[in-house]
This record gives sequence, structure tokens and C-alpha cells, in this order.
Amino acid sequence: MGLRTRLKRRVRALLGQPEAAAAPPAAASTRVEPRATVPRQSAAPTPPQAVPAAPAAPVSSAAPAAPAAAATGPDDEAKAKAARHFERTRRAVLKLIDDKGGTASLAEMHDYSERKYFIGHKRFSDLMETLLDESLIDFDHASGQAHITDNGRTLAHTKMPPRKKRAS
Repeated sequence: MGLRTRLKRRVRALLGQPEAAAAPPAAASTRVEPRATVPRQSAAPTPPQAVPAAPAAPVSSAAPAAPAAAATGPDDEAKAKAARHFERTRRAVLKLIDDKGGTASLAEMHDYSERKYFIGHKRFSDLMETLLDESLIDFDHASGQAHITDNGRTLAHTKMPPRKKRAS
């Protein structure tokens, strides 16, 4: 008897269920009962139903147009959070390289970003591309080492800008 079965029995006993009702059916009966079949409907296509058009909303010249910033939704907030997290991770990787003497291996950077910032493989590739495109690091493919540049060192020690306040 396995641990799972013993735990189930103990829980059932605590809940007051009788053992016979809680026990699974015997495995001696392996006959599978056929399911009842439902008659199929004809395969003739049904014509599409006409959808009534919604009445046009009256245009009021008195109401000013809403600014684009007020139209932010949950998707925009999520994208802003993801972008801020990505930027924070970029700066942390640059600081890691600087703390290691200006040179770090690809494996060290990948492991650090994955453990601390939960950046997966694809997102880490994007991170490395942005660091290279902006000349924040120089990467030596032969040795697999990244060397931080002066611009990268400056960005690594620059404080993150404050978050924008949400409109309530």
C-alpha cells in the first residue's frame, strides 16, 4: 500500500466517510461499457445570421477628446512594468560585469539574470543584443567574455528614474 493511499484513507476517516464508500471499485471488471450515441445532424451548412448594426453614437462637440495618456489600460501598465524590469536587469548585468573587474563570461551573466531577475534564455538574448547595440559592452566571441565600456559603466551606476504614478 502506497503512501498516497494511506493518506487518502486517513483523510477520509477524519472526514467521517465510510471506508467502503470511499474505496475505488475493484479492478477485476475491465469491461468497458459502450457510450450511448447521439444521432448526428445533417451536414447541410446553415446560412449566416444577419447581425444588426449598432446605432451610431451621437457626436457631441461640447465634449473634448480624451487625452491619449488617460486611455491607458491594464495592458499598457503591464508593458510599462515589463520594460522597467528589463531596464533594471540590464543595469544589474552591467554592474555585475563592473564588479567582476570589467569582464564577465556569458554563463555568469546568464546565470545571474536568470536567478535574480527571472530572465529566461530568449529574453537574455534580447538583453545582450541591446547591450551590444548601444555599445555598453564589447563581446569577444572566441573567449565568451564581455568587457564593459565606459558608457556601460556610467549606466550601471546611474540610478533608475522614478516610476510614473498611476492615475487613480
